[in-house]
Amino acid sequence: MTNFNAASSLKSAAIGKFLVRVLWVVVGVGIVSTLFSLLAVIAQPVYQILASLDGVVSIVALLTSIASIIIFLIWLHRIHTDLKNLFQEYPISPGGAIARFLIPIYSLWGIANTLSTFADKFKTEGGDLTSAGEQVRSLIAPLYGFMIGSRAVNRVVFEAYKHPEDKFLPVWLLLSCFLDLGFTVVLLQLIKTMRTAVTQKAKRTVA
Repeated sequence: MTNFNAASSLKSAAIGKFLVRVLWVVVGVGIVSTLFSLLAVIAQPVYQILASLDGVVSIVALLTSIASIIIFLIWLHRIHTDLKNLFQEYPISPGGAIARFLIPIYSLWGIANTLSTFADKFKTEGGDLTSAGEQVRSLIAPLYGFMIGSRAVNRVVFEAYKHPEDKFLPVWLLLSCFLDLGFTVVLLQLIKTMRTAVTQKAKRTVA
């Protein structure tokens, strides 16, 4: 028996909805940043005129990214509270989920473990929930690809900044923008899928 009484009492519902909106903002800002980076590669004189505006966009991108990380961690904690209520034995605690995402090196295994555990639980539920579980699992590889690629390129960008004469710096910045944008898009799709799956599971439980 579950101690979960109503879909409307999902602890992750409100924060999840807010998180999705914030990530859409991050995607929008990321697209603008990517366009500026593309301009820097193909039309440097034009970019120089708009460089100050790009600086403002970079600040906005940084602030929205920090906000999205904080909101994501709150959501991650709350959705695992919901999962503990929805399933008799859910193996990952809210705190354990946070640790799997935050602790360096451990997170390389922990993120995949968190998402695959979610996927495995829902794949046995049948119907739309099985599809949701399969979709979550299919997004793990792209998430890691963009995440690792972004970290690697950002290291290159950091080193390139030490050598302002490096002609390839705009190209590395453009690639970094593409990878960051791809990561955000995949993360957004993951969160939307997980939110939908938890909501549908809660409705089934009530019924």
